[in-house]
Amino acid sequence: MNTFYTAYTRLVHGANYYFVKKFSSFPELNGVPDILENFGMHLDFKSACRIAGLKDPAIMQKLLKDIEIASTVNAKIIHMNSQTALTAAQ
Repeated sequence: MNTFYTAYTRLVHGANYYFVKKFSSFPELNGVPDILENFGMHLDFKSACRIAGLKDPAIMQKLLKDIEIASTVNAKIIHMNSQTALTAAQ
């Protein structure tokens, strides 16, 4: 049995929440999906970790770093051509 954690952020009613999940996996058993053991959601990352049962500072640091990297990778720039915009006057 292995234990692993995932973390991500989501915008909920205008506030950025941290979500931390604790999973157990059983690689020795074929076809058995990962099992969600604990789940934490909070405005503060450390509080979300505490709720999820995560106490290891090294894992917390890695998850926070992964969140920061993911937030910069997911940024998408959409260029808009203002000349083709429609207005109510047209």
